[in-house]
Amino acid sequence: MKIVRLNFEEFYHGKNRNEQERATYNRLILEKENSVDDLSHDQRKIEDSLHNLNEELHRGYRSLAMILEKDHQDGSSERYRMIQKNEDQEHFFKRQLQEIENQLLEGYHDQRKKIEKETEQLYKKRSEIPWD
Repeated sequence: MKIVRLNFEEFYHGKNRNEQERATYNRLILEKENSVDDLSHDQRKIEDSLHNLNEELHRGYRSLAMILEKDHQDGSSERYRMIQKNEDQEHFFKRQLQEIENQLLEGYHDQRKKIEKETEQLYKKRSEIPWD
């Protein structure tokens, strides 16, 4: 039977190194989780801004429609043409805003998934560090 002598310094530094490595992974995991929180916060701000912009556009086009109704009460074809042009522009801008919002949401979703995957990898690496 062979007796293995373990130097206290070797034992302590090995354990200390594992603790330091675990602490590093904890810090990296926290940073990733904070990044996901920041992304979610930024996404909500952009969604709110786009919603407010959409509301402002709608109010502006409704105001313009009311002005057109007052100014052209004679039923002329010019009035109808301007009203139709106004409605077409409103629909165009709504579609554009919706498309932009969809692209942004997809981008945020993809970025969040990427960060979550990186976080899972960090958890896995941290769990592989021995506790001895």
